[in-house]
Amino acid sequence: MLGLLVALQAPLFTSCNDDDEDIQANQVPEVVMAAFTAKYPAATMVQWEKQGSTYKADFYNGSNEVDAWFASDGTWKKSETDLFAAQLPEPVMAYVQTNYADRVIDDCDLIETPTETYYWLELDKAGAADVYIKLTAAGERLPY
Repeated sequence: MLGLLVALQAPLFTSCNDDDEDIQANQVPEVVMAAFTAKYPAATMVQWEKQGSTYKADFYNGSNEVDAWFASDGTWKKSETDLFAAQLPEPVMAYVQTNYADRVIDDCDLIETPTETYYWLELDKAGAADVYIKLTAAGERLPY
């Protein structure tokens, strides 16, 4: 019986291998570091991960937490900026207030890629499933 309990608990004490590797700044290719510094000159508290052939920087840009991904050749791929609801554009807030007046914004992110920019919102309501919406800065809903 004790053996069975140990076997059942073993997964609780093993780590997940998600192919993310924490690395030091001096392990980031110069071309990636140059692209990062050019895009985010005011970045602070920068930490790096390598995800396959992609480099991910976790940092602060002002008071916002940001994750940014770069290809190994320095090409910027994507950024996710954690926002406070007060930082959302007025049309985004108006959309939420008009269409989801009974919900509160639990999480909001600004997602930027080379081809699109949008706001990703998680809306909560007690006793109900979360709602996720994708909006432009003009308050237009996008499919996902």
